[in-house]
Amino acid sequence: MNSELERFVAACVARGESEEEGNSKKATKQYKIIDSIFLKLKETNRLEELQTLYDHEDLYVRLYAASRTLGLPNSGAEEVLTMLSSHRGLLGFNAEMTLSEWRKGNLKR
Repeated sequence: MNSELERFVAACVARGESEEEGNSKKATKQYKIIDSIFLKLKETNRLEELQTLYDHEDLYVRLYAASRTLGLPNSGAEEVLTMLSSHRGLLGFNAEMTLSEWRKGNLKR
């Protein structure tokens, strides 16, 4: 795994933990890291690399990888988010809301 994906994974794990703890300051910091890596991958036409994280052991890594690859041809992102939406708690809610907003056309890539 390249260093950008490793940083993405670490930020996703930390964001998930901070969300579960209710630490919004830490969650926001991690979101900025996730977003900056996403933008770098997008600028260099490497978003498909995030698809390799769909089976990651940490469900928040799956959540953020799938949410950032919605709209890529044959990405499978909607299927990942649908599976995650069946989980209880914040993770499932986030996946469900991401899918809902995507289907309404409110999320653009």
